Amino acid sequence: MIETYDMSISLHLGFIKILLGLLVLHFGLVFIGDTTKFSYIKRLMYFLPTYYLFMASIFFTGMLNLAFLHFSMSLSIWIMIICWIALIPLGAIGFKRLKAVRISKEFGKFKRFMAIKIVCEIVIVSFGTYIGIVL
Repeated sequence: MIETYDMSISLHLGFIKILLGLLVLHFGLVFIGDTTKFSYIKRLMYFLPTYYLFMASIFFTGMLNLAFLHFSMSLSIWIMIICWIALIPLGAIGFKRLKAVRISKEFGKFKRFMAIKIVCEIVIVSFGTYIGIVL
């Protein structure tokens, strides 16, 4: 049982590291490339399913770890859950802005918004991870 829990914890932390890497990649994808081409928006839209796959993996391994702990909730677990839930509306708002910029072509505002959004997501994931490891 302990070996399974250790493996699940390492998977959970591995998925978090990959998610942080994907956020850095997302930041790069927003600022690299010619915005006049449709491939810019298409590239960003193709990236999002990978991001959400790893968010789902984090959720799954987190719930698995919680089951190993017999669903005993602590402050750090609540903070990690709140951080994970906070990422969902940020992603939805970002996707809505991506769809809107396809019509409006206001890429300057979009890039500023995405820079703030991605930095906020990095801070949220880092904070949740730090709290989960320290507490």
